Amino acid sequence: MDASPTPRSHGNDEDCATPPKPHVLVVPYPAQGHMLPLLDLVALLAKRGLSLTVAVTPGNAPLLAPLLASCPPLSVATVTLPFPHSSGLLPAGCGENTKDLPGHLFRPFMVSLAALRDPLLDWCNARRKRPSERVTAVVSDMFTGWTWPLAAELGVPHVTFSPSPAHYLAVSHSLWRRMPRRRHVIDDEDESVAFPDVPGSPIFPWRHLSGLFRQYVAGEEVSEAIRQFFLWNLESICFVANTSTAIEASYVDRPLPDLMGKKVLAVGPLSCAVERRTDRPAVAPASVGAWLDAFGDGAVLYVSFGTQVTLSPAQAARVADALAQSAAPFMWAAGSGTAVPEGFEAATSTRGMVVRGWAPQVEILRHRAVGWFLTHCGWNSVLEAVASGVAMLTWPMSADQFTNACLLAEAGVAVPVAEGADAMPDAGEMADVIASAIGDGGTSARERAAELGRSTAAAVAEGGSSYSDLEELVRMLA
Repeated sequence: MDASPTPRSHGNDEDCATPPKPHVLVVPYPAQGHMLPLLDLVALLAKRGLSLTVAVTPGNAPLLAPLLASCPPLSVATVTLPFPHSSGLLPAGCGENTKDLPGHLFRPFMVSLAALRDPLLDWCNARRKRPSERVTAVVSDMFTGWTWPLAAELGVPHVTFSPSPAHYLAVSHSLWRRMPRRRHVIDDEDESVAFPDVPGSPIFPWRHLSGLFRQYVAGEEVSEAIRQFFLWNLESICFVANTSTAIEASYVDRPLPDLMGKKVLAVGPLSCAVERRTDRPAVAPASVGAWLDAFGDGAVLYVSFGTQVTLSPAQAARVADALAQSAAPFMWAAGSGTAVPEGFEAATSTRGMVVRGWAPQVEILRHRAVGWFLTHCGWNSVLEAVASGVAMLTWPMSADQFTNACLLAEAGVAVPVAEGADAMPDAGEMADVIASAIGDGGTSARERAAELGRSTAAAVAEGGSSYSDLEELVRMLA
């Protein structure tokens, strides 16, 4: 990648005669788990009077329709740029977001997006002499660190947004700063890596580290570009994270060396502060609610592994067997690609419901009957559970999910059942964990989850910590 430019202003005296109205360029990363929370943040900033433009490619533009419909008129615009298919890093026919993207293309996809920098710079420069349109700040996803040189070229502040918690933000950037390598010649996935500058000095096995980092090869184009993206993030004036001091105060209340001492503004859970419009669910929320009404408070286990994870037939069979053995009431959002064993639904019909396709997860988690959530620990799902006061059974599989599971365990609101995308948990052992959680053995975790839910709600309310950090961000960008 090019050497980092020195920030400078392009305006002449005539340009500077009229102070520009705050106009924020927002650059999302085209993955659902990244885009949705950043668009939630855009909606909140628009409602506080900021003018924003969101950069997208044609294939991702429809995702902005709900945002544009919910924001004040003329507060949010879009700039649509052709997807950089000509980067040479991706095969022909590759899509414009990570949905259905094969795993081996994730890294080159991430690097290919950096080719949008020059078209974006041209777009910004074309508006330099119009104070009402001039870009005055850039907010970008943590996977689009190539936007920092863009902001530096424009002479405007840059803010990095993290859809993940501050804990993962520190751990991931620590890796790219310190570049720890394995000590043993023979690869050992269990080899420990320490993070002395992260609060609590956590130690993780190699297999739990970011896949982006584990695949790093010194001198290789894609690897070096990704490292530079993360190092550029550290040049931002601050970080903004979809998290709350109610969840991880120790990670946001003091400067972290792994983030170069930059402040982390905890503005989440963003989904609590925004009326998010989502896809049409496979089952109407009213139907789900009517089914749950038949059960007592906290008696039901909700099972979902998110939109990006599809259990193998063998894994799905283990989950089904565990649910059958546990005798616990459950609702399983299996997704259209999950092979639920034949005969399972009929055998558990008096206490179980399987939803195929997209489920109204927030409505499910908020129902009084749901006491536990078996989850892959994707951060958006975690925040929805935390906000609903629901305890969790954790099966982290990749990315930030392992560190998220650790955070939940620290908070006392989670019990592990498995780990790893290839894990084959024992059905009998999983059934015992489920039965204990739904029964008396899970009382203390449910009580702590309920308290955490109340604290999280207070954080996003007026005067709360997340509300105040959002107001501080507005002042920085204005």
